[in-house]
Amino acid sequence: MPGGLISIHGAILLFGTAGLFGKFLSFDAVLIVLGRTLIAFLALVLVHRLMRVPVLLKEQKSWIWLAMTGGILAVHWIGFFRSIQVSSVAIGLLSFSSYPLFTTFLEPMFFPERLKRKNIFAVIAVMGGLVLIATSGSSGPDSLTREQVLHGLSWGIFASFSFTVLTLLNRKHVQHHHPLTVACWQNGFAALVLIPLALKHQWQFSPEEIGLMLVLGLFCTASGHVLLINGLRKVSVQLTSLLHAGLEPVYGILFALILLSEVPSLQTLLGGVLIVGVSILMSMKHGHE
Repeated sequence: MPGGLISIHGAILLFGTAGLFGKFLSFDAVLIVLGRTLIAFLALVLVHRLMRVPVLLKEQKSWIWLAMTGGILAVHWIGFFRSIQVSSVAIGLLSFSSYPLFTTFLEPMFFPERLKRKNIFAVIAVMGGLVLIATSGSSGPDSLTREQVLHGLSWGIFASFSFTVLTLLNRKHVQHHHPLTVACWQNGFAALVLIPLALKHQWQFSPEEIGLMLVLGLFCTASGHVLLINGLRKVSVQLTSLLHAGLEPVYGILFALILLSEVPSLQTLLGGVLIVGVSILMSMKHGHE
């Protein structure tokens, strides 16, 4: 259990710090996501070889599903990084954490589950948190205007919605395949989808930017997936989801404070506490049902 928890915390730490690269890298989010997914795909193919896990799938339907979800993953990460680029790491992470709002209403459409009253109250609480963030500002060397906050919040909510759709589609199919294989090919198809869009941008990267892209793809993405899957062998999915919902924004905001001197306003933090708190409570209740 301790070894599993260390792996889970390591994965959440890597996923949480990925958002900082939206500030470290100055080029368009399409190029950031292309670099991230392509590097992660190649790294995960190598991991399959080392672990002797089959990398190819036999069913044609599985390839169609992976191609579709890979495209959604690409769109999700573009929204996530653009949210951070136009506002702050805190707003990007906290607005993304609002996915319970969409899960509550979309899950009954995908699965034979009822819309429960307590989930509606949770949605109202999440919306309250989003309103607090939307009406907040920021402090620090680069303070944000209300317009920048709303712009970042809009992209973050879009990332949250696309993540919900991706999660629900994965829930329908992921139990039939090794999670490492799913992560590998979703990253591969995400990169493939983005290549035509990336050709419209200038491909001029400094050695430092290439190094940062390698860190994002190898450590914050590929290594994060490996640690997560390793941890899930000893830690329950319920506990993992609780830790993920509660700690990913915390890790990201702390590192943004240390490395970028980003100081969220008290109102932003209060909205974040409301959103993250609801996410944790909903994960706990889901685990008990």
